[in-house]
Amino acid sequence: MKSKIFEELPKAVKTSAERWVRVLPDQGEGYQLYDVFHERIIGRILVDANDYWIYDGNILTIEEQEEIAGLITGNQREMNDLIKTLFY
Repeated sequence: MKSKIFEELPKAVKTSAERWVRVLPDQGEGYQLYDVFHERIIGRILVDANDYWIYDGNILTIEEQEEIAGLITGNQREMNDLIKTLFY
């Protein structure tokens, strides 16, 4: 899958849980996730050609996973709308 975030450049995102995560494209079909303040790797998001994704880790909440996956796949607005309908 070809990334939709700034032509494979790292991107930082602040999640709804106030966590700053740096999203780093790796050599394969995934993205390494790095917690900026705690200076540690917090997992990976793997994405296929159909923009289906899975979180490989155990640190992020479901909401944070959805936010970051939305950023990667280019569906961030749709993800935000879905989250609002589920929790508000």
